[in-house]
Amino acid sequence: MSAAAGVFLEHGDFAAGHCRECGREVLSYPDGPEGDVRRCLHCDERLVGELRWVDVADLGGLGYEVETADPAGTGCTSCASGCVVKTVTDKRGA
Repeated sequence: MSAAAGVFLEHGDFAAGHCRECGREVLSYPDGPEGDVRRCLHCDERLVGELRWVDVADLGGLGYEVETADPAGTGCTSCASGCVVKTVTDKRGA
């Protein structure tokens, strides 16, 4: 994935950024022809500004909880590195 100008991504499992609509930092998913746009998992708002990569182990700090895992590595489509997460729940209620 290529980052848009002004966007900084650190290595990790999930890209997170501030969602204006939700009013908090949220997990995101790639969109656009090259996946260069990131959108909020909750409301589909386009995320602008700085993004950061969050490790699976640190999802609790954002209010998310990993419920199940898939040992075959066929988990979510949101991660950058083919993680084994099947379900991530927003514990704070978006």
